Amino acid sequence: MDNNAMIPNEQLGTVTVKPDAEERREIRKQYSKTALVLLLNIVIFNVIFQLILRFGCMIYGGGLSMEAFQRGAEAFTENQLLSTIFSCMTPIVSETAAIITGLKILKFTPPDFKKLSTREGYSGGTVAKLVTLCLGLQTASALLTQIVTSILDNFGLTGRTIDLSATTSFGANVFMFFYACLLGPVLEELLYRGVLLQSMRKYNERFAIFLSAVIFGLMHQNYQQFILAFLLGIPLAVVTIKYNSLIPSIITHIIVNTTASVSSVIMQYFTPELYNSALSGGEIDMTVLSGTDWAVLGINALFRFGFALAGLIVGIVCLVKGKNMSRPTPAGRSRAFPVMITSIPWIIVFILYAYLSFVEPFMDMTLWDHIFSGIFG
Repeated sequence: MDNNAMIPNEQLGTVTVKPDAEERREIRKQYSKTALVLLLNIVIFNVIFQLILRFGCMIYGGGLSMEAFQRGAEAFTENQLLSTIFSCMTPIVSETAAIITGLKILKFTPPDFKKLSTREGYSGGTVAKLVTLCLGLQTASALLTQIVTSILDNFGLTGRTIDLSATTSFGANVFMFFYACLLGPVLEELLYRGVLLQSMRKYNERFAIFLSAVIFGLMHQNYQQFILAFLLGIPLAVVTIKYNSLIPSIITHIIVNTTASVSSVIMQYFTPELYNSALSGGEIDMTVLSGTDWAVLGINALFRFGFALAGLIVGIVCLVKGKNMSRPTPAGRSRAFPVMITSIPWIIVFILYAYLSFVEPFMDMTLWDHIFSGIFG
């Protein structure tokens, strides 16, 4: 096909197969703006709040030294309400800033973004199928994570575990569950299926779906949650584009997070030894399990594998029916990954997230630990 031939494109109008130098620069500029929004999120989350935390612990511990930091960090950790609020406020501030900045520099007009709150085009059945599929993927990701963890263990690679346990502080638990089950899902959908997906979908919707799912996974900054978030990110993005609305993905995200949180609390309080063993990755002696342990395990298994089977059925039906996403045209493909990969900000985003997700979790000390121990040690 002649690269200079003019062809019709549903989203771009009549364009050449490959962009000329001027159009390529404009596309790269748009992509770079999106990457800068993500970089802002990374910097606030991993730099600004980490500096606030470390200097705050030092001051709380009585001076600018590693000994003072360790004293302050221990006192900070023991204050469950304060540490929970800080942990939740970090993503709240970083994601809110990224959303506001994205709406501004990517020039989303209020009417355009408001369309994503429409309630037309989908039904309660649509949301129910999406919830079922995502709950099934939640079980699939848990099994896949166990397989990956076992493989890594064989190579002596043990990543830091993610402890989302409820605390003994009522106020801390309320704040944590409010964020995890409501505010967090809303902010994440606005940023990843809102700002990110909408800014990239103009040229190639399938590429935008895949990219938004990858970034959604990477932003959790550990391989365990990357697997789940990436798998969930694909159907959430597909439905968002198909119905041009964030409402189904927000509802689904809230339900998935809530079921995970409730399941975790039930396990933690009714089978504490079993829960702690699973959290630490230790072996479970099935011969010493009590009747309560077996009951909780049975109910949890029925719930998880019931939705896994139902989600598989929903997924197969959706694939058989098809017609969810239009195939990318040659013009769309040439304006997606080949241009994005030439954007310096995007390269930086991928390098930073690769380090934060797949390198630092396996290190004995984080980068900030090394820096502060070198300066104040």
